[in-house]
Amino acid sequence: MIDQARQKATLDALTQALGSAGIDTSALTLARYARPGVAPTGVALPADEAQLAKVLEAARNGGGVMQTVCNGTHGLEKAVQDKVIILDLQKMNKVLEVNEQLATCLVEPGVTFRQLDTHIKEKGIKLWVDFPGNPDASVAASFINRTPGYTPYSDHFLMQCGLEVMLADGKVVRTGMGAMPKSTCWQLFKFGYGPWVDGLFTQSDFGVVTKVGMWMMPQPPAHRTFMVSVPDEGDLGALMDVLGPLKLNMVVANGVAVSNALHEAALLGKRRENYQGKGPMAASAVKTAGEALGLGYWNLYGALYGLPENVPILWDAVKGAFSSISGAKVVVDGKGIDPRLWNWRTGTMTGVVAEPPGRTTGWGGDNALTVNPVSPVDGEEAMRLYELSRDICAKNDFDFIGETTAIWRSANHRQLLAYESGQTDAAARARTCAEALIAGQAEAGFGQILTEPGFGAAVAKTFEKGGRSTLHSRVKQALDPNSIFASV
Repeated sequence: MIDQARQKATLDALTQALGSAGIDTSALTLARYARPGVAPTGVALPADEAQLAKVLEAARNGGGVMQTVCNGTHGLEKAVQDKVIILDLQKMNKVLEVNEQLATCLVEPGVTFRQLDTHIKEKGIKLWVDFPGNPDASVAASFINRTPGYTPYSDHFLMQCGLEVMLADGKVVRTGMGAMPKSTCWQLFKFGYGPWVDGLFTQSDFGVVTKVGMWMMPQPPAHRTFMVSVPDEGDLGALMDVLGPLKLNMVVANGVAVSNALHEAALLGKRRENYQGKGPMAASAVKTAGEALGLGYWNLYGALYGLPENVPILWDAVKGAFSSISGAKVVVDGKGIDPRLWNWRTGTMTGVVAEPPGRTTGWGGDNALTVNPVSPVDGEEAMRLYELSRDICAKNDFDFIGETTAIWRSANHRQLLAYESGQTDAAARARTCAEALIAGQAEAGFGQILTEPGFGAAVAKTFEKGGRSTLHSRVKQALDPNSIFASV
């Protein structure tokens, strides 16, 4: 329970330190960070590191509890505790450097993918921006939350190189080669000398990220995007079995998206009420919904990259592999697919930062909870996770809406529970379903890689207590002894 008197004292100190422009307590603003039953008490908006240091000093002196978010638009940037003070870094939004020759960038935490893309285009730089689907999400947040994109650089945690953080005591620390004065390789060699600590500041409450370096993808000489659709619910297994070796051998190098028909319908702005019947949609209805849009029950989006003479060779192998699935349709020209969906999907794999045609939350309302399990890129395991999740969703009166991004050897799943935020019972039902999914998936061996605010405790229960949790507690005590950063 957060002490409200201490929060008020901290807010008063913040107002003195930052002025009225640096503090926002309006109901409209607080609602942006609220979730059912939980709302912040104020928002601090430092414009630079000097102001950030003043914010942390005020929190230390006043006993306040703060929660850091990068720009207030990322889907997971909601209050984790009631009455917390949100520390929003959206004003710290400078693109500090983009090095075309070495294909790196250095940005402040408020920089969005749209802003980075605009900067690159204005400068005529031939680099691609990999983004997770929301142009207004923070580049730094994608590393902090470990959310993937869709190009070969989709693993944003792996592509991060060089970090600057401000600790609870106001000390600024640069990691990797950035810790060496006059270093020429801060964004080039991840590890520096000694223990590598960058990962401690992802999905954690140990400090505030103030700068993040990322590797970027040079525009390849040639590429080819494609979609593979399969007609039936049970075809997911075959689709993943073909994809697995192609990912393992880096033939299809991008973050491959595999989504069900309802996910793509929602991306096109379709809503649940467009379809007849009550209760969760039967497999036959999902199949029909996909067919009406020129899609399959499951739809895979991949891309090949390389030299002009090499891409056709890769394509022959990939096309032949997916064509072995009975009923599979392989598309390269978008024919028969809504051009809004085709252009956006192929754009995400080729460095085009753009708004999706629609928001998946619109399928069942204006909001959604997400559950994010991980599985092998394996047909049997993917079907086992899908059937378990589908049944839990149906039991709680939700359609299964899901997208999987295959990266390296894992399939990172994102399952949506769309609901109307103005309906208290709908929000409660979504929470119950999310908790059931987290518990049921863990029992079956599928752990969460990311979680919504407010579900951290539920996810933590699925991991063993002992060594890892003890280590985290010791690091927290060492870096933030006064607990000014809210637990995630």
